[in-house]
Amino acid sequence: MTLADPVTRTALITGVAGQDGMYLARLLRSQGWHVVGTVRPGLSSLARMAPYLGGVQIVEHDLRDGLGFGDLMTRFSPDAVFNLAAFSAVGRSWTDPELVTHTNLIAVGQMLETLVRHREKNVKDVRFFQASTAEVFGSEFAGALHEETAHRPRTPYAVAKSAAHQLVISYREHHDLFACNGILFNHESPFRGRQFVASRIAAAAAAAACGQRLPVALGDIDIHRDWGAAVDYVEAMRRMLAHDVPGDYVVATGTTHTLRDMLNVAFASVGRDDPEDHLEIQPHLWSTTQAESLRGDPSRAERELRWSATTSFEDLVAQMVAVEVERITSGVGESEKYLG
Repeated sequence: MTLADPVTRTALITGVAGQDGMYLARLLRSQGWHVVGTVRPGLSSLARMAPYLGGVQIVEHDLRDGLGFGDLMTRFSPDAVFNLAAFSAVGRSWTDPELVTHTNLIAVGQMLETLVRHREKNVKDVRFFQASTAEVFGSEFAGALHEETAHRPRTPYAVAKSAAHQLVISYREHHDLFACNGILFNHESPFRGRQFVASRIAAAAAAAACGQRLPVALGDIDIHRDWGAAVDYVEAMRRMLAHDVPGDYVVATGTTHTLRDMLNVAFASVGRDDPEDHLEIQPHLWSTTQAESLRGDPSRAERELRWSATTSFEDLVAQMVAVEVERITSGVGESEKYLG
């Protein structure tokens, strides 16, 4: 049996209340999967994302609880595990490197070891997806980054993610696990948390359109990033685990834009031409360990998975702003109609 067979399958998604987890859960549900999603105990964002997670079986799980993950494997016997949960604040990773290491690295090792034992006990191969990141490449490279580009991580977050990435490869080669790394470049949606800069920009533009003022603080508006849409990127995740052979894939658009571009597009989408009037430059928000530019080369995914990004940068940003405007004018924080 492969994951493409039309039978009932079960997917376990860690971090299901994040934007990627929500989109992936909805995608798999639409294809007949039973989806079990984990959330951190006491996670406040679950209530916010609940309107989008209908039909998903939600369970509380601390990613650092290796024994608890084993219990989940025994209880649900999933065909696929998508590890999307992580400590995701790159800058704040300096404040608690121990937590970052345990969450983003040690937990992954525990999962992989559990998958090996699960296979030995149940004679069942479970396919595993690890959310890797473009941050593993560091800040010194120019040009498009691909799967063979060397890792030079510069933050505790990136170091932990890089080591987890290598663990996945090691377990794939040593234990013959079907395990894949998705090297995810920046990707956004109307469901990003306010701790992420794209969400703050969209909120500032929407507020301006509604006669309000919500300044956005940025450290450097001329950095270049490869921004894509989360709804596109979860399709790449699905295709990795549906592929015949496990591997690692850059998930990116292959083009870059600056934060200045994002500001201009966001404000233009609501007929405003004054984005810098709503901007506060705070240099301390920029770190020299961050790359001036990150651009991915998605050619392997295009060639082997037949995947490519379909949402333009302009449409993505405009959609984010439009949903923020609707939230302000309707007073409804979350609604399925915001999915478009």
